[in-house]
Amino acid sequence: MGLTAPFFLSCGEGGAIIIWSCDECPEGWTCTEDTCVPPHCSNGFTDDREGETDTDCGGSCRPCRLGGSCATGIDCKEGVCRLGVCQAPTCVDGVANGFETGVDCGTRSCPLCPAGEGCLAGENCASGVCRERVCQEPSCDDGTLNGSELDVDCGGACRTCR
Repeated sequence: MGLTAPFFLSCGEGGAIIIWSCDECPEGWTCTEDTCVPPHCSNGFTDDREGETDTDCGGSCRPCRLGGSCATGIDCKEGVCRLGVCQAPTCVDGVANGFETGVDCGTRSCPLCPAGEGCLAGENCASGVCRERVCQEPSCDDGTLNGSELDVDCGGACRTCR
């Protein structure tokens, strides 16, 4: 399915609009990287009444960078707001961010993901099984040596191995 110009995507009331050309911005708005930005998001001030949490970011403006002020994770580029400050992603922040495939799991530096969390491949999952981008519970027919199996899909709680 293709999109035809002009294509507008509103990011909340008073928020940014993604466009094909900067010529499409409403009067008084600025254009950055083919995105129209409302005047209050580029005036060099923290406009509390407009919902900004730091200078020209947060609320309906672009997300704030690390160290910026925030009210919730939505205000932060990395999705983590702790004690009113945008933080770097960690394996214990309660958010699926950075390179994580699930909440605080699925990367080389974080634990493997339990069943029900997101994944891109079996190596992201504790069970070794990723189906439709979700980690699965070990089973006796998943084609993977996991759970209490002694060999692939046999032994332990599964059928006897031959």
